[in-house]
Amino acid sequence: MSERRDRRADASQRRSAVEEFFVADRDVNWVLGSASLTATQVSAGTFVGTVGIHYAVGVSFIAIWPGIWLGWLASMLYVAPQLRRFGGVTVPEFVAARFDADGANGRRVRALVAALVAAIYLVYTAAQYVAGGVVLETVLGVPDYVGIAALAALALSYTLAGGMRASVRTDAVQVVVMVSGLVAAVALGLARVGGPAALYERAVAADPALFGWGMSPVDILGFALAFGLGVTVAPYEVSRVYAMESPETVSRAIRGSVAIQAVIAVCVAALGLVARVRYPSLATPDAALPTLAQSLLGPVAGGLLLLAVLAAVISTIDSVLLVSSSALAYDLYAGVVRSGEGNDRDAGGADVLAAVRLSTVVAAVVPVALALRPGLIGGLVQVIVALYSALVAGALFAPVVLGLHWDGATTGGGVAGVVVGCAAVVGWHVLTAVAGAVAPPLSLVPPVAAGVAASALAVVVGSSVSLPTEARPGDSDA
Repeated sequence: MSERRDRRADASQRRSAVEEFFVADRDVNWVLGSASLTATQVSAGTFVGTVGIHYAVGVSFIAIWPGIWLGWLASMLYVAPQLRRFGGVTVPEFVAARFDADGANGRRVRALVAALVAAIYLVYTAAQYVAGGVVLETVLGVPDYVGIAALAALALSYTLAGGMRASVRTDAVQVVVMVSGLVAAVALGLARVGGPAALYERAVAADPALFGWGMSPVDILGFALAFGLGVTVAPYEVSRVYAMESPETVSRAIRGSVAIQAVIAVCVAALGLVARVRYPSLATPDAALPTLAQSLLGPVAGGLLLLAVLAAVISTIDSVLLVSSSALAYDLYAGVVRSGEGNDRDAGGADVLAAVRLSTVVAAVVPVALALRPGLIGGLVQVIVALYSALVAGALFAPVVLGLHWDGATTGGGVAGVVVGCAAVVGWHVLTAVAGAVAPPLSLVPPVAAGVAASALAVVVGSSVSLPTEARPGDSDA
């Protein structure tokens, strides 16, 4: 009897170790939560990509931020608190628990969603490496592969050692660095061009569209929808939600994060315009921010700005490493492979802990190969990030939201929503942006809108023709 109790205690400790690694014992307060949500949201796409797009098209791109904040509002009202009440570790875990009538107690659904999440985030990690490599190469002159390897090693070292807790704590420091670097850079940049009024005059003289619709409203809507719908259910944000103390903590953290993001939004737009009036002929818009740091701002402000960029890149990388490793080790290995019929070994076994460590290394190393061949994943950093967000939204938005709030959603409908939504985003992107095979006005529909609409329709139609799902964890009235 004593030996059995000892075995149960050991299993409980191992489960606690796994949960500590992925959700920090669920004791993150709203202040750290705000910083962590911000650090995860604000990535290389924001610093390198968004500054670059403002450099190219002007202030109109700032209109994407209300779309992002509406996504956060939707998350605060309809997704994040409900998922926190569910109390899981990953998005695939919730989807599998909600849609478990797959003939294998949800394991097939979990495998599908986890594999999809892992694939999407491996590519997203590569985009972060590319952006960080561009910054380090431009400023320090180091080869891109050296910068990429250094970023991967740094993020991997503390993520592997401390998991979610280390990630959240470093996020708080990185957000302070981000905001301080941006504010200092904007203040000095405006001084160098003669102040806000002079910046406006010089920008309008260079190109009147910089203070008009330099980017079409349709394209801006596409970005806003991709980021807004994506952030509502993004697994790397949801992982932070699971780590917070309570649903109320989650709501406060989201409000705090949006306030910080508003400061960042204004700063990156200003820096894009400063770069445009000072350096109007850059080879690529993504070089705007590193060029400012290197050539205009001086060693102090420029150094702070570079630290802010690297903080944004690394804070996103560590968040994504946790999501990728949880999909591989917690969902695919522990949740699918080890939990087959008749397998009663605990989900916190020593082999799971080893798999967690190994999968974190894999999640850091595999994207390095993609980052060294950036042509494989696209062009401008922010375009890559927008496509990632569209894929996340297309695959997960409708199944998660309808799964939380519609009792009639069934396993057949949930699976159909995941598959159809992801396929619709990819297919619509290829037909419109790549092949140009769709004529207006349909070509004006962004891939994320096509994906989410197709996914929602698939959930509804699939649920209407399939058997009901009995288990409904995380229902809105829970």
